[in-house]
Amino acid sequence: MNLEKFEILFEKKIFEISSFEDPAHDLLHFRRVVKTAKAICSAEGGRPEIVVPAAWLHDFVIIAKNDSRRSQASRIAAREASGFLRQISYPAEFISPIAHAIEAHSFSANIKAETLEACIV
Repeated sequence: MNLEKFEILFEKKIFEISSFEDPAHDLLHFRRVVKTAKAICSAEGGRPEIVVPAAWLHDFVIIAKNDSRRSQASRIAAREASGFLRQISYPAEFISPIAHAIEAHSFSANIKAETLEACIV
């Protein structure tokens, strides 16, 4: 699998959905998260085919902090990111673990990270 090829697609999609008005969710935020996740993944022996997409897509759906759906944001993002991964033909065996890592990244969702990759993200 050529992860770099997929990263181009991830960044392009995130550029489309990231917020220019909200520095907490601008493209630079996503790039920082990915860079950090890659470093931790390498140091901890995680699977980059799970960590890298989860890091890029962790806020695939951006919901404002004051929105009543905020505690559901990571679940919504995981569902939508899974659909996007299928659309770009990302290997199916990684989609569920990626979705779990996205769901578990949010403290407000209170979802326990059950894999090393989810802990990394």
